[in-house]
Amino acid sequence: MITAAHPEWVTKKHLDYFFTKLQDTSLVKSARILFQALTPVANCQPEMFDAHRAQLLRLVREQQDVCIFGCLLQYLIASVAVGGEPTAKENLNTLIDLLKDSNTSNEIRSAIFRGCQLIGVKHKQTLVARRSDLVAFESNATCQWLLEYIDGTTTTAEHQAAIKQAQEEMEHIGKRVVKTEQDVQQVTHAVHQQELHVIIK
Repeated sequence: MITAAHPEWVTKKHLDYFFTKLQDTSLVKSARILFQALTPVANCQPEMFDAHRAQLLRLVREQQDVCIFGCLLQYLIASVAVGGEPTAKENLNTLIDLLKDSNTSNEIRSAIFRGCQLIGVKHKQTLVARRSDLVAFESNATCQWLLEYIDGTTTTAEHQAAIKQAQEEMEHIGKRVVKTEQDVQQVTHAVHQQELHVIIK
């Protein structure tokens, strides 16, 4: 997909158009592949999804679709990678609210735990504050790992490697968002220069 190679080519105008069309809920099921295509964009340009956060969250709740959730999750994680503690708290709250929703599928729940893990390695105290909400799901292996991480009892080599991998992933996402912002500025500048060149002729 071209959006995976060049997420900077998707503009706010494209995204606004897409979400406007999704007001017609009959189009949501057929738009599944578009959510897959937008996932790399959400991961590199999270600020463009801010205006569509509520709609994306509503679609996840209504559709219980892993592709839609994947797009939401990448947006939330990328926002935390470049945002501060308040963003981490807000996004973790969103994930835990979804986790506690009895309609949330097990497949989405597993992905939520992974999202909590990524947020937690960057902002551990935010995760610690929500420990009591996670205890209800400790039968899940990933959730059990989260609880051990919160409690500081993560001692196995496998868990230590998972922590390191999650930290590296968050660092990589943060760098990718910054690089994409620079790429967008370069593309915008090039287009502006072309426009000026056409006007002068």
